[in-house]
Amino acid sequence: MTETRPATVEVIEDGDVRIVRVGPMGPYGNNAYIVRDTSAHAGLLVDMPLDEGPLLDAVAAEGGVQTVIASHWHLDHWATYDAVRAATGAPVLVGAAEINIPEERIDGRLADGQELRVGGIRIDVLHTPGHTPGSISLRVGGAVITGDTLFNGGPGRTSAAGDLETILASIDARLLPLPAGTLVLPGHGDSTTIAETTAGRDAYRRHPKPAGFCGDVEWGR
Repeated sequence: MTETRPATVEVIEDGDVRIVRVGPMGPYGNNAYIVRDTSAHAGLLVDMPLDEGPLLDAVAAEGGVQTVIASHWHLDHWATYDAVRAATGAPVLVGAAEINIPEERIDGRLADGQELRVGGIRIDVLHTPGHTPGSISLRVGGAVITGDTLFNGGPGRTSAAGDLETILASIDARLLPLPAGTLVLPGHGDSTTIAETTAGRDAYRRHPKPAGFCGDVEWGR
């Protein structure tokens, strides 16, 4: 568990695409992301971590959201579900293969390769399992929101034998083929790029963990 720090807001502009990062929030330093089409005044929220004050303030400042997506089932990404639903009335979507979420809290499931629209912005759903069975990443413009699949410096934490191999396969197959300049926006910590990830992954291949390892991994260690 990390020390709670005040949430800040970072704005990434790419034409009509506006991505607002709110974080770190809560005891685990989560990030949430608001994706907005500035010309169509449409918005989407990715993840619902603590703290609800900064999160809902950012949503309101962006004119609200019409859809909410949870990158995966872990509680730190769902902690403000009730507050977000009450404030926005927006449906909540998760990956098609995700587990451990009460069905009454799910308004829809997202298949690998599915395309969403936020106004005129296209968002591509990428199934990237390993951290959880149904973890998803979202490609939008020149960025990809990766939840806990990929961080700055390594893959997300794994909890059972075989999960590390699964998450690395997800990164190799679904994320590394993206353009090198693609901005990686993770569920915790600072952003990175696909180019930096590729270099880190190459370094890890020279000194991989043994088969069946699970836990935290850093590319260079």
